[in-house]
Amino acid sequence: MTPSNLPDHTDLPEPSPHDIAAAAAGDREAFRRIVERYQGMVYTMAYNLLGNHVDAEDASQEAFLRLHQKLGGFRGSSTFTTWFFRLALNAIIDYQRRFRKYGALPDVPEPVADPVAEVLRRDGYARVMRALADLPPDYRLPLVLRDLYGLRYGEISDALDRPLGTVKACVHRGRTSLRLRLQAGGGLDEEA
Repeated sequence: MTPSNLPDHTDLPEPSPHDIAAAAAGDREAFRRIVERYQGMVYTMAYNLLGNHVDAEDASQEAFLRLHQKLGGFRGSSTFTTWFFRLALNAIIDYQRRFRKYGALPDVPEPVADPVAEVLRRDGYARVMRALADLPPDYRLPLVLRDLYGLRYGEISDALDRPLGTVKACVHRGRTSLRLRLQAGGGLDEEA
């Protein structure tokens, strides 16, 4: 579960400045093109943070509603993809806080249909997802953002509005707890 195992949000082609301006001005077709370009990124991020398909779909929808509301505020000080990634991440975190969806998964859902999910499935996808879902949210969120999405500690600190030292400690404790949970379930070497 390293950042290189997941599609990199920075690899997505940027929408044209014309599409961004048109969508901000209310052009539905331009907005639809932006949604289609980013829906996979947003859904995958929501699923990895929330742990189930229903919440991932709801949180994704909220992220795109927030995009619709804030698109006029995009100033171009960063790439659109980076700006929207952070906006979507905040929408997903707000969704989680609002609905308090921290519990374990009721059933192990089918993984997201992509090559990465196939690799994870072969390597114990269900077991890893259960172990992640069992982590306290204070550990799970920073761990997923660091190890699955490759965000730097400072970015995680900003996104979660937590001190940098707290984020580092939560990632470390989350890794340790995840390793112990996976070892207790069997099939993980002691040196992993």
